Amino acid sequence: MMTRYIMIAGLIGGITISGCNSGKSTDTTTNSDVPPPATVPHTDTVGVSQKVSMVISSIPFPTNIFDSLHYVHGQYQNNMTNPTDNASTYSQSNAQAINLGIYGADLSYVISFEQFNQVGAYMKATKYLADKVGVPMAFTEDVIERCQKNSNNRDSLTRIVYSSYGVIDQKLKDDKRKSTEVLVLAGGWLEGLYITTESFSTISAVTDRQGAYNILMDQKRYLDLLLNQLDLISDSPYCTDISTGLHDIRSVYNNAVGTSMSNGVIQSLAEKAANLRARIIKGGSVQ
Repeated sequence: MMTRYIMIAGLIGGITISGCNSGKSTDTTTNSDVPPPATVPHTDTVGVSQKVSMVISSIPFPTNIFDSLHYVHGQYQNNMTNPTDNASTYSQSNAQAINLGIYGADLSYVISFEQFNQVGAYMKATKYLADKVGVPMAFTEDVIERCQKNSNNRDSLTRIVYSSYGVIDQKLKDDKRKSTEVLVLAGGWLEGLYITTESFSTISAVTDRQGAYNILMDQKRYLDLLLNQLDLISDSPYCTDISTGLHDIRSVYNNAVGTSMSNGVIQSLAEKAANLRARIIKGGSVQ
């Protein structure tokens, strides 16, 4: 999804994932460790290209977030993800890019919670938008065959998605499409926050809730990195609109104390994330 990039999404579309007889992986894609987060100061003078590369390599693959949420006994909620029918309604390039990030996070969510019956539909949606933003080359016949062979294996599907994200990210880098790249990141990050905050109501144990707080605090750190990049793309009004919405979320985070959050802070984060996301998945301008 690459050295664990957050949310440059896209996977196999137009296919039906067939059943797999074994839970053991037959996939041979390698999986690398998540690099430690790097701090990118707001006053950094490094060029935009290098800064974008730094932030992408420092934000973890969405599966990390949802695997952690699963670990603290968050419950899967079927109505949380962006409906796959929406994919074909995004006609503007900015909406396609940011919703590509959202669908990438949704794909990670269904894989992490082993909702294998939904993987095919979300692969189709992300594939569709990846094609629309001009990165169709990540999805070969070999990739499709591996997904079919490993359709009931979470680890194998994660590795396949991981590899495909790397192809997409490299293509956007090669084409110097920074706005598209950062918008995909923003969509994925926002969907991760949205699902995390909405899942709090399903977590009851004190230790599990503390684990969920920790997930939210990690997302705050990645938001700081992301905002550095959005603030550099001043020639994109759409990116500016997204940045404004994310800065509002950042202001809520400022009310968190230490490694815990009050219920009020969590509720405010949930409302801000839900409102911004609702505008994004409708397509068009987010204003």
